[in-house]
Amino acid sequence: MGTWGMGGKFERDESNVRESVEALRFGLTLGLSLIDGAELHGEGLTEEIIGQAIKGVPREKVFLISKVSREHLSFDGVRAACEGSLKRLGVDYIDLYLVHKLPPENPLPQEETFQALLSLLKEGKVRHTGVSNFNVAQLEAAQKFVPKSVLEANQVEYNLLYQEAGKEVIPYCRKHDIAIMAHRPLGKGALMNIESEILDGICKKYNKTRTQVALNWIISQGITAIPKAGSKEHMQENMGALGWEMEEGDIEALRALDGSVPYEKIQ
Repeated sequence: MGTWGMGGKFERDESNVRESVEALRFGLTLGLSLIDGAELHGEGLTEEIIGQAIKGVPREKVFLISKVSREHLSFDGVRAACEGSLKRLGVDYIDLYLVHKLPPENPLPQEETFQALLSLLKEGKVRHTGVSNFNVAQLEAAQKFVPKSVLEANQVEYNLLYQEAGKEVIPYCRKHDIAIMAHRPLGKGALMNIESEILDGICKKYNKTRTQVALNWIISQGITAIPKAGSKEHMQENMGALGWEMEEGDIEALRALDGSVPYEKIQ
């Protein structure tokens, strides 16, 4: 369950707190146990919402992801950011803690960032660590600083309309045993508005919606998809992406949608 927009995007917005908490709780009842958040989102309110949603749920039943923002990548900054996230989430540890994105003025990772992650691992404040939005050069640089076990995941933008990560980043991650997670798996809704005989034909073949086909296309490649948990209806539809397999020929046919419409990647 993705949480982008819950409690605001880059600014705090309390207008959807109640419905966001209810949506996440509903998702948990469906068996969706992974919740993806970040300290940047909603100026921390998103993490507070997640904390409210999981209150009373056995900790081992939920897999929490959070991210340290690019303003806090010093050794002390990472540790302080983690403490803030733990407090807002109301938990003793974070399952997967990621470096959200590197600053444009300093696009290569710094050793102190990853040493801080290593210290959090050793203290048990996080269980697993990784990165988000890293390209191959950034991954290679980060791997020089810490043991292989510290770089366990890379969360990238990947969907039918924007498959750039599939060219270099995803193959590199697979080679180095780095788990891949896809954010914006539905192309921020753009996928619902395009004209595509290929997509519609495959939807008809499997009797599935565009959303379900798009998510199945990602998970069929061994990639974790993180769609936004916007409403109960959306989550029920998302569940329809599970429990069936798409033929390899259809998986390949859908690659033709890459770049088929103008698409603004995340900045």
